[in-house]
Amino acid sequence: MTRKIVVATGNSHKVQELSEILNRCGISDVELVPMSAVIGPMEIEEDGQTFQDNAHLKAMAVFKATGLATLADDSGLCIDVLGGDPGVRSARYAGLGASDADNRAAVRAAMASNGASSSPARFVCVLCYIDPLRTLFTVGESLGRIDVDDQGSGGFGYDPMFTPDGFDQRYAEMTPEEKNTISHRGRAAERMAELLIALESDREYSSVSGLTLEDLCRASIASALGRPEVIESLSRRAQDPLQRLRLTEVLLQSYLFAGFPAALDSLATAHAAGRSSALSDHVESYRADLFEERGQMLCREIYGSVYDKMMARFETISPSMRSWMIIEGYGKTLSRAGLATRERELCIVSILAALGRSSQLYSHVRGALAVGATEDDLEMCQNVVVELCGRRAYDLLQSTVRAVVSKAP
Repeated sequence: MTRKIVVATGNSHKVQELSEILNRCGISDVELVPMSAVIGPMEIEEDGQTFQDNAHLKAMAVFKATGLATLADDSGLCIDVLGGDPGVRSARYAGLGASDADNRAAVRAAMASNGASSSPARFVCVLCYIDPLRTLFTVGESLGRIDVDDQGSGGFGYDPMFTPDGFDQRYAEMTPEEKNTISHRGRAAERMAELLIALESDREYSSVSGLTLEDLCRASIASALGRPEVIESLSRRAQDPLQRLRLTEVLLQSYLFAGFPAALDSLATAHAAGRSSALSDHVESYRADLFEERGQMLCREIYGSVYDKMMARFETISPSMRSWMIIEGYGKTLSRAGLATRERELCIVSILAALGRSSQLYSHVRGALAVGATEDDLEMCQNVVVELCGRRAYDLLQSTVRAVVSKAP
């Protein structure tokens, strides 16, 4: 595990809060240091359209400047009566350089102009971790209510105005320990801690239990084709938390291409085979707007210049299917933490070749290359496909790869 992680913020409250949460989750041998202690003051333009955009912008900027493992968060308050504002502008709602009190005053004024003294609201936090080998994202949310008056003297930001669901106290009236167990940042940090703990014994993102990317492609095909013996073998080797998380994600996403029954059967097989080590899984709060943001961002990353044309075509064929694909497929499922986008795409390529879905296969081969896969990666997929599916599926994938590569700029 990296001994020092740079936190991409100048906000000492956030650094302290993150340190306390990670310590509580069992990460006690890592020192979180603010970026100012490593590189001095640094201006980072937070011009992203989503929390995930901004978290990645900050983490990448500091990582490039320091070369050290970096953790960044972007968080904010989304108020229903204000249409989701202040959202990504939460820290500067009253303008650049505004104080916490200024931002709360701006929220009061905006709510007053809408004739509201109280409104349902949610805090959202996206954490982004970057080191030389990987980029990880986790998301946490806290649902509750915002009121225009201030109560309590603890916390920071909008804490004096926010009451989480199920509680009578504002965040600012809670002890740090109480708040951290239920807060949006606490939930995101707990999920990040699970991933960082797994990395402690696995610097190469592949543990001694031996589950390689090639094995994950095998698991994908086995799930789609109903090959329980393959799932059983791989599950017995996935004995550390990171490998269980990666295997779980591969099997979960198979439902998008092979259907729920196939995915459920493979998950049940994996659970039974690895009975001493439960599958690693978590359920996110269902927020269609958040999933839609994530889905659109991921689709643009994968499909690039053809994204708008593809969406227009789907809108013509079936607006409902277009919405489900973005929200349920890419936003809720394929944007989950646990696997890199490149890994997910290569597993999808393997499934589609196994199932003989040539049209989708072409799109995902092109998408895999767009997110960093190499021709060697695709050759690995071909080897797995011929091993589990035979020559016909292999020929389909090989010809598809050649067609995509020949048209690449």
